[in-house]
Amino acid sequence: MFLKRLNLTNFRNYSTLEVNFDQRPTILLGNNAVGKSNLLEAIYLLSTAKSLRVETEDELIKKEEEFTKIEGFLVDSPPVNSGLSLSGLKTGGDIELLIIINKPTKDVLFRKKVLINGIGRRIVDFIGNLPAVIFYPADINLITGPPGLRRWHLDLALAQIDPGYKKALTSYEQFLTARNRILKRIRDGHARVDELDYWTKELVKNGEIISDKRLIFFDFINRLEKPLGEYRFEYMQSKLTAERLVETNGREVAAAATLIGPHRDDFRIYLKDRNMVHFGSRGEQRIGTLAFKLLQLEYMAFSLGKRPILLLDDVFSELDAPHRAHVVGVVSKQQTIIATVDLENIPKDFLDSARILRVEDGHIHVN
Repeated sequence: MFLKRLNLTNFRNYSTLEVNFDQRPTILLGNNAVGKSNLLEAIYLLSTAKSLRVETEDELIKKEEEFTKIEGFLVDSPPVNSGLSLSGLKTGGDIELLIIINKPTKDVLFRKKVLINGIGRRIVDFIGNLPAVIFYPADINLITGPPGLRRWHLDLALAQIDPGYKKALTSYEQFLTARNRILKRIRDGHARVDELDYWTKELVKNGEIISDKRLIFFDFINRLEKPLGEYRFEYMQSKLTAERLVETNGREVAAAATLIGPHRDDFRIYLKDRNMVHFGSRGEQRIGTLAFKLLQLEYMAFSLGKRPILLLDDVFSELDAPHRAHVVGVVSKQQTIIATVDLENIPKDFLDSARILRVEDGHIHVN
């Protein structure tokens, strides 16, 4: 699996852009705020149909323009050896992925459309056709931020590789919304408690799938070697059963919300026995976040039988030589695209094997 070409129209600071890639590591070299991270963001959008960097998707559209298009051409290959039983993923042949986002106006027929090989698809079917892992310096918020942010990172990773997880997560969110609506009606005296039964049953069924797959993920990454440090990942499951929901019914009705379940899950990152939220330096938190992303990469590769694309933004600047050597070793295993301000901290042997593209204010030049 590799990204052969990326086309952008009115995306961020790019009016139009066509950039070709090959299977060598690609280094995007340029000053701050010239568009390097925007390119990584565009590629990750083709993976998940979501951006980690914006509050509203209007921010992705170039100023004074009405729409943006992100188009990727992939060369896919069948899985070599899949550790999990997966279905529904593309295998073999070339794939064209396209995302179109419009600004809201009275004449706009759609706000966002995703297409695979020219055919409009649901977002749930679009996700995972270009599996990718991304690391931004700001991802340190994965450790210091709220539980919802950690769940979001986790869900984006697992949904890319496991259609069963993706389906269960979508169903769970729908049943959760419906159940909370009934809880509010019960609180307001407009519904009976037994009206929850169907929604509770479906919520538990899908919640068990989500929790089981999250448990498998954390068990897997905790058993892997950790060259970046003795990091450990603790899954804090909000266990969901019909019996526990009965126990919490009174409080749920008062709150008009379902108080337990995967939507309340969390996880913590430890270095040895130190919780990185409270007892980690900024450098340790940054490396812990990178460690999590690289372990996530290995889990996705194991599950798919082929390696996702790796996207790294300013990854080498705060790493010492042994850690840089480990990252370089990982980079060589799959198509990797790295954004950096300078080449000073990147090992020379790696530079000799990489393709360097210079990014200058919305334009790209081969170095």
